[in-house]
Amino acid sequence: MSQSTDLARAQQRFARRQRLVRWRGWLPWAAGGLLVVIGAIAAWLFYFSSVLAVSGVKVAGADTVPTATITEVAGAPIGTPLAKVDLAAIAERVRTIQAVADAQVTRDWPNQVKIVVTERLPVVVVTDGSNFELVDATGVAFKTVAAKPDGLPEALVVGDRRDVTIRSVVTVSAALPVSLREQVESISAASPDSITLNLGSKVKVVWGSSDDSERKAEVLSVLMRRDAKVYDVSAPDLPVTKGEKK
Repeated sequence: MSQSTDLARAQQRFARRQRLVRWRGWLPWAAGGLLVVIGAIAAWLFYFSSVLAVSGVKVAGADTVPTATITEVAGAPIGTPLAKVDLAAIAERVRTIQAVADAQVTRDWPNQVKIVVTERLPVVVVTDGSNFELVDATGVAFKTVAAKPDGLPEALVVGDRRDVTIRSVVTVSAALPVSLREQVESISAASPDSITLNLGSKVKVVWGSSDDSERKAEVLSVLMRRDAKVYDVSAPDLPVTKGEKK
């Protein structure tokens, strides 16, 4: 092999090493530039293009509230990029629906807004003698119905401070054991401090206020071992009965 051939090969190897060094030097810059381009494309795709824009709304958890009502009140901005939608604002609007206790809103990619609602559950039906209102465990009256639903205690609430009285009635109803709650035909309340449970066979329980309701329920369970017409637990430490059969 001639010296000229060895020299040529050495020059070729040197040239390849030089190109490799230059390429390694430019590689980070090329990678950084590529990431910038990808980031710009992603930002445009998510925040400015119509590819990932809102095209509809999914509703879950609705039973008594019409889906169309929820969708209308939600006011999801159709055509707006999904990434730019104000989910909290939508949730707040849905929570204004009287029968909705809570709403959670999320993005359902690629182009849907998902709304999961928690409806209010009635624990008592309140009436003033004509209308019937369903009331949930927080004391909120959320729906008016034409007739008393089965399976719910009925509360006749009259007088001033009606909202406070309704909340007191709910507290009392929640404190009752299931076996006793099933015996309650109706609840009368002229004020928050004058609540009376009306049981079957004209038996009454004078409850008074909603204070110490759990204690009153315990005392009543023992007191009802006696056969009486009136059980007064308004002062749970000094309960009394009336019309007790000997």
